[in-house]
Amino acid sequence: MSIMYKAVPKGQPGVAGGGTIKYYPAIVRERKVNIRAFAEEISERSMVGTTEVFAILESFVRLMGYHMEEGRTVELGQLGHFQPSITGSASDTPEEVKRSTIGKVKVNFRPSVLLARRLANVQFEKVNDGTTEAAA
Repeated sequence: MSIMYKAVPKGQPGVAGGGTIKYYPAIVRERKVNIRAFAEEISERSMVGTTEVFAILESFVRLMGYHMEEGRTVELGQLGHFQPSITGSASDTPEEVKRSTIGKVKVNFRPSVLLARRLANVQFEKVNDGTTEAAA
């Protein structure tokens, strides 16, 4: 298995007309794997039925949200950890930092060392007009 990618043109930010166009690699995202299909794949590789796996994954999502709403980092062993983070506008003094200066809440994911190593060794294939070519 390998990650499919293509060349995507991008202009220079802030330059009228885009300036000099450069090409960057971008992953070709053909389709998503939904939670039901993911549950079925886990079920096929384990002794647990799809319904039970699906129920566990649904509980996982609910509990993940609950703990992150409390500002907690959720550590998941060899998967990695998830933590909430916020964006906000700058203030000149600590007193000026208020709820109104907070922008949005995001979720940061940091993979475990094991998962990061696996992704470090991923293979790539470039997509050109419907054809593929192996790339290092």
